[in-house]
Amino acid sequence: MNYSIISLTPPYSFDRLLRRLETHPDTQIRVNKEKNSLERVFRIGLRPVLVHMQFVGSLEEPTLRYETQAIILSTTDRQLLEKMIRRTFSADLDLSVIYEQMREEKELAILTERFRGLRLMLDADLFQCMVKTIIGQQINLTFAANLTERLVTLAGDPVENPNGEGIIAFPTPDAVARLTVEDLRTLQFSQRKAEYIIDFARAIVNETVDLERLWTMKDEEIITYLTSLRGIGRWTVECLLMFGMGRPDLLPAADIGLRNGIVHLYGMKSKPNENDIRKLGEKWAPWRSIYCLYVWEAVGAIKRKEVFDL
Repeated sequence: MNYSIISLTPPYSFDRLLRRLETHPDTQIRVNKEKNSLERVFRIGLRPVLVHMQFVGSLEEPTLRYETQAIILSTTDRQLLEKMIRRTFSADLDLSVIYEQMREEKELAILTERFRGLRLMLDADLFQCMVKTIIGQQINLTFAANLTERLVTLAGDPVENPNGEGIIAFPTPDAVARLTVEDLRTLQFSQRKAEYIIDFARAIVNETVDLERLWTMKDEEIITYLTSLRGIGRWTVECLLMFGMGRPDLLPAADIGLRNGIVHLYGMKSKPNENDIRKLGEKWAPWRSIYCLYVWEAVGAIKRKEVFDL
């Protein structure tokens, strides 16, 4: 096979990445645990490209090998794809600096050992991330994944690997903009959630929203820019900044999972409110996104019944 190679900044734990996928299912990813590999669709422009990736090496000497399935890319497109893969898998994040800061709190020091090498895995593009986040508002992860899969099946683009195994690319803004609220209601979307998703897609198609512009904007500018849209609040944009753009210093204080994790880690008798969390998170800057990831993973480990002493 004609693989390309990406060197990853150590430590990098593919095992922890797979464990997180167990509690955060993603219909856009097909995993083969035995081969330490996964398949995922990226879009080069509007063109869906199925990419096979295999993690090789070790925690301290990690490498990612990848190849496009049954498709030949130009040099420019291949460079763009590699950039997307590096961003998606947080390939260049230096965790050692963050761990040094986390170890200053005894409650968090244990996480740097238990989850060594864990890092954010981002959505493949910003439209996908925003729609998934809107879907996930105020519902559990399993139902959110089911709704996402139904949307993808309805409006996405099928892509096959050489073995004939199909995977469906996440719908484009144009495809979602053509849907009606009734189309989504039949998939068990709520009335408002269906409206928010279609409105967002149409705002992109109509160029009311320019997602590429976000890359040049600061966090608070993006929050102001997107919360002007119906159905998109601060928490939703914070998730986009974190899981779509990989911004390192986000603290979604309204997140229930984050609140639950903080209660466990700090041995609190009652759940903190948003102001409490923001105050606590002041000392986590400038890496609050990564701190949140590790707190969430502590909750996930408990759900997966891992041996985990707090």
